[in-house]
Amino acid sequence: MFAFSSLNIILSATAHNLYQLDFFMQKFAPIILVIVIFSALAWAIVSINESEQSSSYETWSSFVYKSGYNSGGYDKKDNFDDYSSCKAFSQQQSKQLNNATWECGLNCSFDSMRQGFHCETMTNE
Repeated sequence: MFAFSSLNIILSATAHNLYQLDFFMQKFAPIILVIVIFSALAWAIVSINESEQSSSYETWSSFVYKSGYNSGGYDKKDNFDDYSSCKAFSQQQSKQLNNATWECGLNCSFDSMRQGFHCETMTNE
């Protein structure tokens, strides 16, 4: 009889705790869900902003089109620290190749999908 009454007390206490937990979840579940959603949204925005920021280090690349702009044939030289040094080099190479068209590109990298170089900006001013 003692074991039965102890078991009854334990089950009663467990049922009461489950009722309290259920009451808590009904009341605070929407608040917890909103907090989780806004946290995920904030994390996504921060991640996107970090990936979109350009690096503080800029590198310029010289492209001199020795057979014309649309030929696809060009001489490329990388790692100029600023536009003016890239421009000076490109103009010198252009004169050696009968005033060939030239451009300087900022932060260029090879794009395997397009099978060519992609730069943040290209200019020849």
